[in-house]
Amino acid sequence: MAKSTGKTKLGTAAVVIGTGAKLAVKYGPQAKIAWDKGGKQAAEAATRGARSLTARRKAMRHAETVVDGSVLKVAPEGTTAYVVFSGEEPVATYPPAEQPYVVLLAHADLSRRVRPEPAPANTSSRLIGSARKRLGRPKA
Repeated sequence: MAKSTGKTKLGTAAVVIGTGAKLAVKYGPQAKIAWDKGGKQAAEAATRGARSLTARRKAMRHAETVVDGSVLKVAPEGTTAYVVFSGEEPVATYPPAEQPYVVLLAHADLSRRVRPEPAPANTSSRLIGSARKRLGRPKA
């Protein structure tokens, strides 16, 4: 049996909350000034980066499903967009863009397209094996 330290969970929580309250009173004004000066811009930049990464992942997934799929990163009007190609034909844009492909690709270097990385060959067999294990079924 473990030795008791004499403190209960409630007592520990009270100490943590009390310490947090003291720090908030002491450093709260400085934290607000720092947030007002740069925090909002940093949060917006992080959000834009996350959206761009999500759009890239969706574009790569789409490119894996089309014949001779590839993806080109373009920057119309200062925002990042990913154009999915099937062969030489553009088929989709992530995030969806209102401009036609002709406008999006007007000054783009089409030789910079990237192909999605193929999934490891053993992924499907590994997934099937783990599903069998969860279901309690032996190999066929």
